[in-house]
Amino acid sequence: MYFVILAFVAIAGSLVWYLLGHDHGRRLPVEALWLAFGFGLLAMVISTLGEGRLIPPLFLHYPQGFSASSQIGYFLSIATIEEVAKFLPLAIFVYRKDYFREHVDGCIYFAICGLTFGLGENILYTFTYGAKVGLMRLLLTPFLHAATTSILGFYLINMKLRAPRSRWLFVGALIVVPLLHGLYDFGISSAQPLLLVSSLLITLLLTQGLFLYFIEANSLDRLVWVPALAKRYRAAQNFCSKCGQSNRQHGNFCEACGHVL
Repeated sequence: MYFVILAFVAIAGSLVWYLLGHDHGRRLPVEALWLAFGFGLLAMVISTLGEGRLIPPLFLHYPQGFSASSQIGYFLSIATIEEVAKFLPLAIFVYRKDYFREHVDGCIYFAICGLTFGLGENILYTFTYGAKVGLMRLLLTPFLHAATTSILGFYLINMKLRAPRSRWLFVGALIVVPLLHGLYDFGISSAQPLLLVSSLLITLLLTQGLFLYFIEANSLDRLVWVPALAKRYRAAQNFCSKCGQSNRQHGNFCEACGHVL
């Protein structure tokens, strides 16, 4: 059992290491990263309280006893509660912060929040139902919660930066992500081979989306960084850094002292 839990922690750490190591923009403040972690813990509390009040206790312990339509409805409700708990508090807090201003910020902060939530949930399931269930979740859901929340974060930062059609894409993501999450939960609980395969495809699709959206975010940020760096470089060539004379010809050498610019 403890080996499975250590594996969960190692996988979570590897994802954070990958995201921070492949962020080619400015360095993110450590305090903000820890805040994202804290919001993941808060999401666990909110979702537990929400599910306890809105979902029948009998369903939480014995979903197979309900009809298929009831199961789908309840699982969609659980997925929506979890996605709102992970996304909304962090979104409200971070939206107007100065350190939330690049596309990768939307992916990283929200991925850490979702990853924290998923890690806690996986550890809880492992302790409650045993190592076998934990191992199954290790294979199926290591990045599920990180992926769903990170995708929503990507569309949120796009809306903040006023990308074309970003508002409607954000609304679409708010609908599609909980829907996929709920269908995944329904397929896993059904124990039917076809539905289990569909759940596996959903989690693979979302995990792939996590990395693809992160790559896209880096590409979008480069479109901003490169012109900004070029503008700063051209401004630096206007004056010689050694003698301070104006470089009217914009050459590579200072016209007054010959210093390399």
